[in-house]
Amino acid sequence: MNRFKVTAVLLGILSVSVAPSLRADDFNKETHFTINQPLQVQDTVLAPGSYVLKLAASDFDRVLVSIYDGDGIRLEKIALGFTAYRSDAGDPKMITVSQPQGDQPSRLKTWFYPGDTFGVEFAEKGSARSLKPVGNSTGQVTNPKDKGQAGAASSNSSGH
Repeated sequence: MNRFKVTAVLLGILSVSVAPSLRADDFNKETHFTINQPLQVQDTVLAPGSYVLKLAASDFDRVLVSIYDGDGIRLEKIALGFTAYRSDAGDPKMITVSQPQGDQPSRLKTWFYPGDTFGVEFAEKGSARSLKPVGNSTGQVTNPKDKGQAGAASSNSSGH
């Protein structure tokens, strides 16, 4: 009987130590996707190939997304996005892109993790959405640009 208790305790400890690593993909929303044409993400154009999206940081309205190469090793871009909402969490579209305009590549518009209603909207550089005011130390709201500061995909989530 003691042997059974020791085994049960060891299995419990093992499952507690392994469980956080199994949920890591749900936490950072890691999603693998492949593109067969160039794709523009704000001021960066991704060449055809495989990439990994990971949620880096998030608050109520703004979201930082890290984009890595297909192996998830080399950082290609850190993009600022904004919280997006969709009413159907079962919608199979995880990534939406715009139609190419002339000789410009398609743009990454939104990214939703499977089963989530909240995702990320990627604003185009220079759009009104990307120029949201930010507070300064005096409590006044200013736009960083006022001071001359630079301010078709297939996908699958990791583990699916």
